[in-house]
Amino acid sequence: MKSFKAYFKKEILESVRTNKYLILFIGIVFWALLDPLMLKLLPLLMKNYLPPDIAVMFSTFTRDTAFQTFLNDLFQIGTLFIAFTLMGLLSNEVSLKKLVFPYSRGANPAGVVLAKYIHYTVTISLFILIAFLTNYFYINRLFTGGILSIEIVLKSSLLYMLYYSVLLSILLYLSSLLKRGIIAGITVLVLGYTLSIFNQFKVVRAYLPNYLLLKAADIGYIFDNSLISTVIISFCIIILLVFFSILRMKKIDVA
Repeated sequence: MKSFKAYFKKEILESVRTNKYLILFIGIVFWALLDPLMLKLLPLLMKNYLPPDIAVMFSTFTRDTAFQTFLNDLFQIGTLFIAFTLMGLLSNEVSLKKLVFPYSRGANPAGVVLAKYIHYTVTISLFILIAFLTNYFYINRLFTGGILSIEIVLKSSLLYMLYYSVLLSILLYLSSLLKRGIIAGITVLVLGYTLSIFNQFKVVRAYLPNYLLLKAADIGYIFDNSLISTVIISFCIIILLVFFSILRMKKIDVA
């Protein structure tokens, strides 16, 4: 418990010092404001250059369409920011020999790993909640129509929180295996983007974490029985990868 508390506090101080909070905030929350504004202003700025059929399409955007556009952009850009901001979660600790003194003083690897994972899971989840509420606020003022409600927004945000918790556990484990954080970041990025392809296949999509994103955008039918297996598998992935990360950090040579 002492190791967990010490490293949790360390992660907070280090995130402030290295501007990780600011980078993650921009990567997640900034688009919640920018997306609805761009969707509203772009047709006005480009009305003299857009073909009539495309101009009509922009004019028929509802609150639902604006929200789904935000979800898509959040996945693409948020994944990029998270992967490259946190790619050195454990690898940097080892390569920069930051663990030599803590381990010599009896620091528990489990406390180190859990502190890092829980800290950034809470951070990312908080920013996601802020982003979704901000986006809902502006969408309601810029667009009309659709069935979007605060309940739908909160349900959707929960699925995004769970998805990024899974992604973070993968990043954590890869960071414990690989000496160079950049490789872990690129691997997670490629994995996150390519797995979305399987959302087109009904046979397998419910067994992959990316199905959470598909259901998050399925306004009106977000929570249904098809999510049960996805949620269970997602939690299993998190538990297993965090556990494997702890085992790895117990065996690693920090000298």
